[in-house]
Amino acid sequence: MKYIEPVKSVVLFLLVVLSVALTFMIWTYTPDYKYIEKTEGKEILIGPQKKVADVIRPYKAIYRFDKEFTGTVSNGVMEDIMKTFEGWNVLDLMPVNNNLTAGSVNEMIRTNNCMTVFFTGEIPYSAFNTIFQFADKELPETTFNRMIIDWSTYSNKELQVFFISGNNELLMRSHVSLENANQFVRNIIEPAKTYGTFTEVEREGFTSLYIANDKVESAKYTYFIEEKPELFKDVLFTNLKNVRRTDESATTERYQDGMSKMVLDSKLKSLTYANPAAESSLRIEPSKLLKDSFEFINEHGGFTDDYRLVSTSTSNNQLDYQLYIHGLPIYSDQAINRISTVWGDNRIFVYKRPYFSFEKEISPEREMKELPSGTEVVEKIKKLNNIALSDIDDIVVGFYLTYDQSTIVTLEPCWFVIRNGVSTRLTPEVVGGVKNGLE
Repeated sequence: MKYIEPVKSVVLFLLVVLSVALTFMIWTYTPDYKYIEKTEGKEILIGPQKKVADVIRPYKAIYRFDKEFTGTVSNGVMEDIMKTFEGWNVLDLMPVNNNLTAGSVNEMIRTNNCMTVFFTGEIPYSAFNTIFQFADKELPETTFNRMIIDWSTYSNKELQVFFISGNNELLMRSHVSLENANQFVRNIIEPAKTYGTFTEVEREGFTSLYIANDKVESAKYTYFIEEKPELFKDVLFTNLKNVRRTDESATTERYQDGMSKMVLDSKLKSLTYANPAAESSLRIEPSKLLKDSFEFINEHGGFTDDYRLVSTSTSNNQLDYQLYIHGLPIYSDQAINRISTVWGDNRIFVYKRPYFSFEKEISPEREMKELPSGTEVVEKIKKLNNIALSDIDDIVVGFYLTYDQSTIVTLEPCWFVIRNGVSTRLTPEVVGGVKNGLE
C-alpha cells in the first residue's frame, strides 16, 4: 500500500506531460494538404471595350457663312468635333420651346455664323455627361438629334448652343463658356470655309434636307471577315453544360438551356438571343436605357467594329447601333448590319446582331467610284413615283455590302434614302430603278 501514492504521483506526472505534449503537437500541426490552384472565371471579350462617346458620333455638319451653306460628312471632321466638345462648360440648360415647328428649325439653321451637327439617333443628355461639364447636376430625361452652335459671340469666350429633339419637338438652349474660343474657331469654323457647298432642299411643313452640291468620290473596299458565333454562345449562356443544340435547317442552328435561346443564321451571319423571362412592359427612361444597353454589349466587347447609336425607342425599350466603316454606314440585304437590344426586367430581353467582324482589307489597290452629286440625286427622286421627298429622313452616301465568298465581302459606295430608319439603295443607274428597302 505504501507504493500506491508514489505510483499515483508518477502516473499523474506522466499524464500531465502527455497532455502538454499533445497540446503542443496540436498547436504546431500543419496538415499535408495538396496544393489546389485557385481558378477564376475567365472574362470573355469578343472585341475591344469602348467608351460611350465611341458609339455617339455625328454623321454630318453644315455651316452658314454669309447666306451660303458649306458642310462635310468626313469621319475625321466628326472626330475633331467630338474632341472639341470635351470639357465644354455648359453653364445652363433650359427649355425654350416645347412645340417646335419645322419652319422654326429651318430658320435657326439658316442663321449666319451657326453650325449644325446632325446625329442619326436620338441622344439622351446623360450620354454627353462625360463629354460636357454640365453645371446642372440633374439633366432632363429627354433626347436630341441636332445641335446648333452659334459662334457669333465667340470673342466673349461664349457660345450659344441649341439642342433640338426630332421626336419630342423640344428646343433646349444653353450657354457654353470656352477658355480658348479662338482655338475653337481656328480648328472647327475656319476650315469649314474650304468645305464643299451644300444646298437646302426645302419641304413645306417639314424640316429641310441639306445635300452636297459636288459629286462624291469614294473607294470600293474588299475585306476578309471573321466569324465568332461560338464566343457569343459562351458569353450569353451562364451554364454551358445545360445548353443543347439543334439544327433547324441547313442555315439555322438553335441553342437552348431551358431558360433562354439563341438562333444562329449562317446565311445572314447573325444571331438572335432571347430570354423570355426578362420580358417587361415597363417603360425605361432614355438615360437608363442607353446605360443598360451599352454596358451589356460592352461587357463582352460586343462593339466589334465601328457601331453607332442610330435609333432609340422608349416605347419598347429598344436601342439600335448601325455598323459603320470609314465614317459611312453599311447597309445590305445579304447580312444584318445593326446591333439591336431590347431591355427587359433589369436584364437583356432580346439581343440581335451580326456575329462577324471585319478582319483585314484584301488589297490596298482600291477601285474608285464616282457618285452623282446630292442635288442630282434629289432631282432624280422628284421624278420617281414611289418616293416622296416629304417622307425622307435624309439622303446619305453609304456602303452596300455583298458577299464575294463566305468570308469575303465587298463594300460598294452608293446613295441611300432613309425613311423611318429603313434604307433604300438607289441603283447606279441613278435612281433609274430603286431596289427594296434594307434594314
